[in-house]
Amino acid sequence: MPAPLGSAHSLALGWEAAHTTRDEQRHQRDTVNGAPAAQRLQDYTAQVERLALFAQDEWEISPALQAYPGMRWEGVRTATEGRDLAQVSGSSGAASPILQLLWKLPEKRQLRLALARTYKAPLTRDLVPRRYTINNNNSAVNPDVEGNPALRPEVSWGLDLAWERYVGKDGVASVSAYARRVEDVTTQLLYRDGASWVSRPVNGGRARVAGIEFDIKSQAVLAGVPLELRLNAGRNWSWLDSVPGPDNRLGEQVGFTANAGIDYRGKLWSAGTSLAYQGSDASVSAAGVRGERGARALLDAYWLSTVGAGWRLRLSVANALGRDGRSASRYRDADGGTIRRAVTADGVATLRAALERNL
Repeated sequence: MPAPLGSAHSLALGWEAAHTTRDEQRHQRDTVNGAPAAQRLQDYTAQVERLALFAQDEWEISPALQAYPGMRWEGVRTATEGRDLAQVSGSSGAASPILQLLWKLPEKRQLRLALARTYKAPLTRDLVPRRYTINNNNSAVNPDVEGNPALRPEVSWGLDLAWERYVGKDGVASVSAYARRVEDVTTQLLYRDGASWVSRPVNGGRARVAGIEFDIKSQAVLAGVPLELRLNAGRNWSWLDSVPGPDNRLGEQVGFTANAGIDYRGKLWSAGTSLAYQGSDASVSAAGVRGERGARALLDAYWLSTVGAGWRLRLSVANALGRDGRSASRYRDADGGTIRRAVTADGVATLRAALERNL
């Protein structure tokens, strides 16, 4: 809710609230040669309540310099209970100062700088201790998975810097960089429960995250045809303080990405194609499991045409190259033994036709 404060200031106030409940039940009975061997009866309910309050001032210091100072407070309360679990609850909150600066430079250029503290609540599914069991070849690289009702939020300080330049009528080119310092980063704990390996999320100390990105959007005319061009590339790094290097990085982070696309938008029909590339990655988790992910390129395309009053026909193809997704994980135990698991997700080109109309 913005409120003008004189000619140079505009104050924005707001709040956000959310309540999430997740119920899960698991009734499992195992038999061996027809005789009962084991059973697992689990019923859990997890609740996450989140409240955020924020205030930000849009301050025009001069025609060439604008500042956006603000403050955000966010609190989270979690509670998990179940058939074989006494209620586990927790609450936390953090005040997050925010400062953004925008310098408008000559020749349609501008520079952005932002410093902020961010607060990331755990996913509700990660709080539920229901175990997803692996009945086929349970191992250190293929463990059972369960949540952690005591999981705490991640809190981080971040610095962002971006240089932008407007090109032509609607084009823009930018180069940006960021750095983060994360406290209570979520990692995976691997342990033995009897004969089974189990993985659960835990707070694993500190992590450092950084990256750079290049992005350009522009208009072009080829052989008299107006086109929209897009190109983006990014490089990301991370380091877990609790894990010795090399490759002590966040497992879900993609190290290198690149995207390119071209679109034609006409009065009667439009078409376009895009190519997305992800580079290969390797990471070592706090549990000592080394994960490897292969490079992959995905080519998508579409064609959209007006076929009647208010109706449009859309034809699209996803993963036109049919590229497979490949990943592997490897674990070395204390006795020097090694177990490796490789997974290939078959890549299939998908063709879709749809008839659309706005209501």
